[in-house]
Amino acid sequence: MNNKVSLKKHLVLFLLLGCNTVAFSQLGTGISARKPALPTYSTPYVIPTVKDVKNIVDRIQQRVEKNSLFYLVDSINGQTISYSQPNKNAIYPQGAFYFIEWSYPNGVSLSACNDLYETTNDTTYFNYAIRFFDFTFKAMPYFRTMEENGLIRHHPYKKMIHMAALDHCGAIGAALIKIQKRYPDPRFREWIDTIADYIYNKQYRLHDRTIARQRPQPQSLWADDLYMCIPFLAQMGSLTGDKKYYEDAVRQVIQLSARLFDQQTGLYDHGWNVNSAADDPRFYWGRANGWCIMAMAELLSVLPENFEGRDKVLALYRRHAQALVHLQDGTGLWHNLLDQPQSYLETSASAIFVYSIAKGVNEGWLSHIYGSAALTGWNALATKVTDSGEVCDIVEGTTLAHDNVYYFNRGKSCTTNFHGTVMRAGSEIIRLLNNPRFVIESPVPNSTIHVKLRADIQSK
Repeated sequence: MNNKVSLKKHLVLFLLLGCNTVAFSQLGTGISARKPALPTYSTPYVIPTVKDVKNIVDRIQQRVEKNSLFYLVDSINGQTISYSQPNKNAIYPQGAFYFIEWSYPNGVSLSACNDLYETTNDTTYFNYAIRFFDFTFKAMPYFRTMEENGLIRHHPYKKMIHMAALDHCGAIGAALIKIQKRYPDPRFREWIDTIADYIYNKQYRLHDRTIARQRPQPQSLWADDLYMCIPFLAQMGSLTGDKKYYEDAVRQVIQLSARLFDQQTGLYDHGWNVNSAADDPRFYWGRANGWCIMAMAELLSVLPENFEGRDKVLALYRRHAQALVHLQDGTGLWHNLLDQPQSYLETSASAIFVYSIAKGVNEGWLSHIYGSAALTGWNALATKVTDSGEVCDIVEGTTLAHDNVYYFNRGKSCTTNFHGTVMRAGSEIIRLLNNPRFVIESPVPNSTIHVKLRADIQSK
């Protein structure tokens, strides 16, 4: 009996060894070795070059310059108007309005011009910003005088002159300060002080001085308003040295986040109102989250290192960035509703995330390992820029809503004027590619992009 058991054990062992020997011999000869399935990327999985990034932002800017006609015409006969003579028929040239109007999207584009001048030393961008503001402060007084004299009621600068919301002044005011720092102009400075007075003293706020709106509910907070006020306050602190502006900027990040930021998801609700309070439904709209993280990035850029509350701003920024990278789609873009993959992929929010993440890596606020998310995000953005410089799949302006149907069905197009978001992203990606602190390793087939610290490599 024992002999039979022993024989069976030896037979099993022999068969196992025999099978393994055959398998090993086949692998050794390559007979049955499996070739790995290489990925097929919907977006190029490569390290972009500085030249390619610059070409894309140049293409966008060339379209802007082509359509930015900095003069006024008579709507009746089409003749160019002199500022010395009032003319109630004065209008912008056809097709120029969205490129030369005083608006928050143009504020983003003008900040992008300042960024790109800093990053590339290309004066084309900075000179454009000067031309924009020089025209503004010629045309605005012209229309204001006609309004005061009763010749006209409506004109392109009515919201600028009679500012009644942060959208009318904050983002473009921040860009104006950036240009003023490099190119001082008394006209610019006078209007900067006008905006500062409005935001600090006149803008509607809650009892604790949190920036608020009186729509759609009587006391509403919008995530958008982090960007519509905080960069201006931060720049005002930098320009004047008056710490009250820094204090207000930090206050807005902390107090708006207390109602809008969800620590569990790491995302910002588009809005909140006193009427619903703790029961407020949450909608994580992409571009609103973009405004939030970009506002914090702009504040961190100028806020003194030891300023009270900076640590809280930085913690919110880092948690938000962590959540955003987790939600990046396999294409490199992000969805219009960030936590709803059924919603479409949207370009402007994606661009702001690329900018804000790349900036965090460049400044050392985020680990360098976040760099690959920014680079792959840029590759996806590049596919959205047409040969003529239009930027496609940008969602239209979106109000604060309380149902998914509205957000899911917002229109998107190639003709909105949120192109500045992609320009800002490009500027920060160029900084990342040129950053001497990092070595960016190209992905070999079936591998990944690695951003590594040069110091780590040199110490090996």
